Amino acid sequence: SSRDGGRGRGRGRGRGRGGGDRSHQTPAPFKSSRPLPSSLARIRPSPITGESSRQVSSTMPMQKIFMTSENQKQLRELLRDLQSLDPNEPFEYGFDRERSKVALQCSGGDFGATLEQLLHQVFRERFGREAVTPDGLEAVPMDECLNQRQEEALALTAIFGERFTERIANTVWSITLDFSLFSLSGNKIAQDESRGGERSVNNREICKFYLKSKGCRFGDKCRFKHQIPITDRSGAGSPDLTSPSQPGFSSYSPPEYELEIRFPKGNRYPFQAPIVAFSTNDESMRPAGRLTVTEKLYEQALDAAKISEPIVYTLATLCEDEASMMELLSVSHHKYSTPPPVVAVSTPSLTPAKSKTSKSNTFEETKNPTISSQDREQEAVPVHSESYASLRKMVKKHSIKFENLLQENRKLCRDFQKKKSSRRFLSMLEQRKSLPAWQEKENILDQLEACQVLVISGMTGCGKTTQIPQFILDASLSGPASHVANIICTQPRRISAISVAQRVAQERAENLGNSVGYQIRLESVRSSATRLLYCTTGVLLRRLEGEADLKDVTHVIVDEVHERTEESDFLLLVLKDLILQRPDMRIILMSATLNANLFSEYFYNCPSVHIPGRTFPVDQFFLEDAIAKTGYVIEDGSPYLRSGKQNQSFTAGKTSKVPVRDVVDDLADDAWNFMSFYKKDFIKDSVPDQQLSLQDLTIRYKGEHTKKSVLKTMSAMDLDKINVDLVENLLEWIVSGKHNYPAGAVLVFLPGLAEIKMLYEQLQSNRMFNNRGSTRCVIYPLHSTLSNEDQEAVFSKPPEGVTKIIISTNIAETSVTIDDVVYVIDSGKMKEKGYDASKSMESLEESWVSRANALQRKGRAGRVASGVCFHLFTSHCFQHHLAEQQLPEIQRVPLEQLCLRIKILEVFAEQPLESVFSRLIEPPAMGSVDMAKQRLQDLGALTADERLTPLGYHLASLPVDVRIGKLMLFGAIFRCLDPALTIAASLAFKSPFVSPWDKREEATEKKLGFAGNNSDHIALLKAYKGWCSAAKNGYKASSVYCRENFLSWRGLQEIASLKRQFAELLSDIGFIKEGLRARVIERMSSNASDGVLEATGPEANLNSENLRLMSAMMCAALYPNVVQVKTPQGNYKMTSTGAMKMQPRANELRFMTKNDGCVHIHPSSVNYAVRHYDSPYLVYHEKVKTSRVFIRDCSMVSVYTLVLFGGGQVNLELHKGEFIISLDDGWIRFAAASHQVAELVKELRWELDQLLEDKIRNPCMDLCNCPRGSRIIHMIVRLISTE
Repeated sequence: SSRDGGRGRGRGRGRGRGGGDRSHQTPAPFKSSRPLPSSLARIRPSPITGESSRQVSSTMPMQKIFMTSENQKQLRELLRDLQSLDPNEPFEYGFDRERSKVALQCSGGDFGATLEQLLHQVFRERFGREAVTPDGLEAVPMDECLNQRQEEALALTAIFGERFTERIANTVWSITLDFSLFSLSGNKIAQDESRGGERSVNNREICKFYLKSKGCRFGDKCRFKHQIPITDRSGAGSPDLTSPSQPGFSSYSPPEYELEIRFPKGNRYPFQAPIVAFSTNDESMRPAGRLTVTEKLYEQALDAAKISEPIVYTLATLCEDEASMMELLSVSHHKYSTPPPVVAVSTPSLTPAKSKTSKSNTFEETKNPTISSQDREQEAVPVHSESYASLRKMVKKHSIKFENLLQENRKLCRDFQKKKSSRRFLSMLEQRKSLPAWQEKENILDQLEACQVLVISGMTGCGKTTQIPQFILDASLSGPASHVANIICTQPRRISAISVAQRVAQERAENLGNSVGYQIRLESVRSSATRLLYCTTGVLLRRLEGEADLKDVTHVIVDEVHERTEESDFLLLVLKDLILQRPDMRIILMSATLNANLFSEYFYNCPSVHIPGRTFPVDQFFLEDAIAKTGYVIEDGSPYLRSGKQNQSFTAGKTSKVPVRDVVDDLADDAWNFMSFYKKDFIKDSVPDQQLSLQDLTIRYKGEHTKKSVLKTMSAMDLDKINVDLVENLLEWIVSGKHNYPAGAVLVFLPGLAEIKMLYEQLQSNRMFNNRGSTRCVIYPLHSTLSNEDQEAVFSKPPEGVTKIIISTNIAETSVTIDDVVYVIDSGKMKEKGYDASKSMESLEESWVSRANALQRKGRAGRVASGVCFHLFTSHCFQHHLAEQQLPEIQRVPLEQLCLRIKILEVFAEQPLESVFSRLIEPPAMGSVDMAKQRLQDLGALTADERLTPLGYHLASLPVDVRIGKLMLFGAIFRCLDPALTIAASLAFKSPFVSPWDKREEATEKKLGFAGNNSDHIALLKAYKGWCSAAKNGYKASSVYCRENFLSWRGLQEIASLKRQFAELLSDIGFIKEGLRARVIERMSSNASDGVLEATGPEANLNSENLRLMSAMMCAALYPNVVQVKTPQGNYKMTSTGAMKMQPRANELRFMTKNDGCVHIHPSSVNYAVRHYDSPYLVYHEKVKTSRVFIRDCSMVSVYTLVLFGGGQVNLELHKGEFIISLDDGWIRFAAASHQVAELVKELRWELDQLLEDKIRNPCMDLCNCPRGSRIIHMIVRLISTE
């Protein structure tokens, strides 16, 4: 163990005489010399009395927390050893954390040895080896030295009282320094840095992470001030020093200052200088200043040693001299306060102006302007991987000195003038001039000269996305170099940012990455010459986190603003604030629809320009027309038949020998003849076709000359399902050419990846489409998860006589323009973000398109010639049931993610959330904001005063529901990544278990076969793993597995896809192996397994088989969704051996939540019939209200799981002689088996919270190789697994 076992201060440890060496204390009973943070332990020795006692004791059965003697022994040893493994402690002396970490590892975690080693290095470099270890001292008797030290210690105790501590006799002394005025001085040092020596500090200048948590992950490199804002000497505006902290988040505590004197083995003090050091946790004092003070103190000690004088009192006096200390602490640089130099292989930079080689290249190009011909090929700019972390620093990466900027601009201007005589450029220019947008060029440029914001509307295909940015750029390149525009154009989707950038670069006769580039999450093609950047909306929001004023940007263009995504609405608010600070900036909002007034009014009634579209006429057909043209008849037994009473005749027909067509015809003929007696002649428009019988459909469509056979088929079809058979028939009709329409590409709109795969596979079994005989068709899927290369394939022209079929999600609706499309098949469905009230979280649900969406899809068919559009919904549905426009996303999704995005932006960090939301273009209900805020606080992502915690900071970087994000992070931290991502993906999508209405009992039986640990989530995990195993034997085996176990193959595919995306996100923010990409993981997958386990490696999955640990991860993510299980009073049955207690029946158990009272477990849960739970607590994911309130997808959690991973405050109370550990204001309470167990659990929870905070602050921290982290996690896994 360590010589002094660590600091008496540090991470909240005691500072008085009790703060001595842990290794010299009696090991049992375990005694802690340091208090826990106030959120984790509130020892209340006074018993609870009166009414509150009765109320608390009646709320729940008291569950005991036990711990085996072996576990107690191991935990005691762990907690003692942890005292010497804190790399933050050397940092308090001024040493850089990286140096501290390396030194700690070299010394085996011994803090005392580490500190002495570091200080010796500093002193030897400053004063020389001879001064630090002088020769000739061996002759001085050690007894004489020890006697003088003891006398001095007595004198110091008399002078300083309890401020002096002899931590280890004759080895380590410390004096707590009295800086009653000095805390102000620390801030003054930081303030003197600012211009004019301002006395007060603006809150915006202060690091919010430092304020919130006593530490910032960027340390002294942070561009914000690390100090507490002081408004006056009375302390107004100072933080509340008694406020409770949050889980994983330390509250502010008063700064402490200490003088430490160490006598290493063999030191002959006072004949030799001792090791002296000044330390503090006040981060307003620069690390360099702290080390400078230490050097000054040691210099005094060296002088005193020459005359053998005691020096400690003199040193303490010097430390408390404000004038001297202010001068020493103002030093801003010290070698040992910065990270050690790292020798690394340099990588090519994308910013030529920043590297020496790039500068010389740029200079040579400028010197030789006539290197190439008019149509020269520029050097290709490579694709560069960018993480979200780097986006926050994008401004630094791509900033260019003004002189270099001018030089680059002059070159761009010269190149542009030469380009005007280039054949390639002129050819493209002719094409550009034919676009409708070109006619408005001068009008748009004039408007931008006169006003700051402009709204432009124009139908898809008018050229606004490609041309308007070029109008601005070309106009600026024709002027002086100092006025060249720097334009950002946002796109709602990755594919559109890439494809538009490629098209614009082509039009400008240059390679992508020169004057035109793109930036999407994880990828960019750009250079220092890029002046027109296409990027996703999320990328610009991330950039605003690091560069609030976008100082180098002249124009921001927000494209497809009509889509009203959550991100685009929020970006509009940010820009509305930004233009007040940047009157020179221009904002252009571009919409494909005519709702320009809404945006114009939001931006102070700014002007708008409309560009007329250029489309050919498109024939619009609906479901009834598609059935008529193809002659489609639904087959008996088809999955697209209506279910229920309306279809009883069809299900009965299965036993008949009559051909399918005849069954339908006979039934329909009877109904048709019956019409002569049917008096009803009107159907309300509000009733959907799905609910109508054949007779009703006949009445509704009688004036439209719809064929009798068509109505028969419509009455038999489930109109809410996407009929893939009908899509196949339509494609056959188009490709066969038995019509008068021209040849051309076909674009099929489907809602998601699973539907695309289903249609693709069905077409592969059709001879017309699988090209086994002759090549008649080429089929391309198009969705956001495809690689850029695969996405680009859809733009290629097929050979003569070959039909191109693109099966796409709604990204082809407005984001991508495929010129040769003549036919569109619109399924009428799309995936839409929504709010699932039962889960209180965001969901991606299949929904009907709006009329505006349907018209956009129709418009894709008229780009090059007259086109055809088939909507797979009825004309009546189009006219009466589709919404006019989509509801803005911000009004239909949970707001937790946006709350975090708001708080991470400096401009909004200090503003109340309600205030920010109220200023959005169409604000959500304030009740939704309050609910989001509460959920974030419960999760530990937001404090009560609306400040981000470190956990909140990382959750803001994960574009998923915050609970799913927390499960992902904890799965990575506790090395059970693969199962955590499986469950996270199922929570984000939906359960793959299906329950056919006529086979519910059989489906429930199969699901129970996967049950384990009283957990629906574990059942899902086992079912998914079984599917992966079955998939190794091929597609057919996996399909059979799904059919036999009542699992949705599509659902499992979606979960696999989401898992890969989640792994990419965690890699992106540094929590798992770097550089993982979803499409690369998919390539690594074997036989339809998801590939995550192989890609992330064994270290990230060491605990993947530990199902109890997975239940703990669920508790961390789903808390406070907790249910208490209450059992009735025991019933007893007399037997031959006496009375025996009977187990209660499942329906006798009561399930209580904190806010809803009694709830019920849903019959679909594996826990529905459970009669006994080892632990009386469940966490749940979903709560639905039908006839009663039901909880779905629940998992039992153990006592230790709740105490260690439950959110909220953890309190320790002494009640009637028993130690009670409670959560959630006493709603969840446990009795510790002994005082020692209570103390151990309390200490372990504190250590866990500190570890999680450290890991979340520094994602690159390797818990596998970190002695402290690996041992804490191992101990927690052991407790959860064995207790």
